[in-house]
Amino acid sequence: MKHIRVLDKYTADRIAAGEVVERPASVVKELVENALDAGTRTITIETLEGGLGLIRVTDDGCGIPAGEVQTAFLRHATSKIEDSDDLARIETLGFRGEALSSIAAVARVEMRTKTADAQAGAQIRVEGGDVLSFAETGVPDGTGVEVADLFYNVPARLKFVKNARAEAAYVGDYISRMIMARPDVAFRLVQSGRSVYKSAGDGDFLNAVYCVYGAEVMPHLKNIAYDDGYIALSGCVGTEQIGRANRTAQSFFINGRYIKSQKLSFALQRAYDARLMTGRFPFCAVSIRINSQEIDVNVHPNKLDVRFRQEERVVRALLHAARNALSEGSAAKAFVEAPLLEQREERPVFSRTDEYLRLEALPPDAFAAKPKERLVFNDPGAISAPQQQYAAPAPAYVPPAMERIEQTELGMRDIKIVGQVFDCYWIAQLNERVFFIDQHAAHERRLYEQILKNGVNVDSQLLLVPEIVKLSPYEYETLLSNLNAFAELGFDISEFGPLTVSVRAVPSILGAPQTTAFLREAIEQLDKKYRLNTLELKRATLIRAACRRAIKSGERPDPAEIAELLACYEREGIPMTCPHGRPVMIAMSRLEFEKLFKRVL
Repeated sequence: MKHIRVLDKYTADRIAAGEVVERPASVVKELVENALDAGTRTITIETLEGGLGLIRVTDDGCGIPAGEVQTAFLRHATSKIEDSDDLARIETLGFRGEALSSIAAVARVEMRTKTADAQAGAQIRVEGGDVLSFAETGVPDGTGVEVADLFYNVPARLKFVKNARAEAAYVGDYISRMIMARPDVAFRLVQSGRSVYKSAGDGDFLNAVYCVYGAEVMPHLKNIAYDDGYIALSGCVGTEQIGRANRTAQSFFINGRYIKSQKLSFALQRAYDARLMTGRFPFCAVSIRINSQEIDVNVHPNKLDVRFRQEERVVRALLHAARNALSEGSAAKAFVEAPLLEQREERPVFSRTDEYLRLEALPPDAFAAKPKERLVFNDPGAISAPQQQYAAPAPAYVPPAMERIEQTELGMRDIKIVGQVFDCYWIAQLNERVFFIDQHAAHERRLYEQILKNGVNVDSQLLLVPEIVKLSPYEYETLLSNLNAFAELGFDISEFGPLTVSVRAVPSILGAPQTTAFLREAIEQLDKKYRLNTLELKRATLIRAACRRAIKSGERPDPAEIAELLACYEREGIPMTCPHGRPVMIAMSRLEFEKLFKRVL
């Protein structure tokens, strides 16, 4: 039987470090929080090898008295709280007193610090938790901390750390959030000798957003302003034009602290109602001010999770503030003033109040004579049945005894076009069936199949003027990790500056106007753990090209063109879903119509 024993200091410090120091960005976070709590107005962060080789954080804060420097490296040593009562009213970013001891346990640390009223400062070197040297020395006011060879004594930890470029992206992402969390502080981030961020520190929130995201998003921002005496919100939300494929462009700050909150993200999503397409997420940078006694930040050592005493009230405040912000301006009002129209377009053509009404989504192979082999990009590994790669369409309303349409009953060459509704959907009749056709989806799939059948030789189209695209740290790292895949597709992309790339050529099939939008969409869809499959990128490009060329909602093609388009589906065996997986057509029988009008019981 094993006996209970108290762990030695060395082992205990390593365990504590495992909670606090997950990666280089964790070190940067702790040191930056210490600097902000010290009242700094200018802070410089420098890294080498993504922070694994070196992290240097320098601030002009109040500094640490020489007599307290060694104490600062002890576990649970802090100047920010005195007793447990203080945990209920935390005003600082840090308070646990674990940062310096945890960092020093797994790295080589050197600190120089000086208070404004001291004649001299202090310098200390700590390695693996042991103090190697301490001396008084002349240094500027403030504090500078160097962390070298992170995890040098924990080789097993290095196995779970990503490459230097990925770790640099994590650092950049955190600093970008803090630039917006504290627009009154001037941040400067230098990675491997290159300046990445340099904020003004003038207190202007929009200037901070501009520093992080560039000019591209600025015309699409709506200011948030809300204060009910209990909670105050400020910042901005983005219009649907800058919606993203994930939530990485959402930033929430509580009393100057960056947090992650699923409840706040869901509330923001609700505020957009039908403005955003399914699978798109809003852009936001929202600062929340609330009494510190109304929140609990002592949830996890990383301090990213926060509990609210009145969570529902906070959620309602965000929902109300975001909806008000989105309602401002003529474009937003058009959506707010006609919400029922948005809802009707998503509903079936007829009401489902009658239990006998039957709408059916045609199966993908409804008109296919037989499966055909298709060459995709002339690649030997191309998939012969591309329809199997697509997401299945959302199931339509299907009552228990619905009769399945048989392929042999259909003859689209004999279809009779009746008319168009909502400038988007066509109504057609064939024998005892009525069909409702989405003109954009039908044309898009037809164009996509044509491209696949003909094969694609990827040609590049040079741009007269290179397009400069600013990316987030994650987007930048992901793009550079997949440059070969983009090059095979026809892009000519090179690094241009901090978090910026220059696009000199694009695939001719895509066209220059689609450059920035496609780059962002492709990057957002990537799983950062894996490199992009070139075939998948080609397919995404062709889908975008087909979507761009297809008939749009609001256009009025000739009925004969629609009839010929439908005949192509039967003749060529085209799957009855668009490349995104949505149904091209739904159908209703004459019997179902007559039951609806009570002509048949």
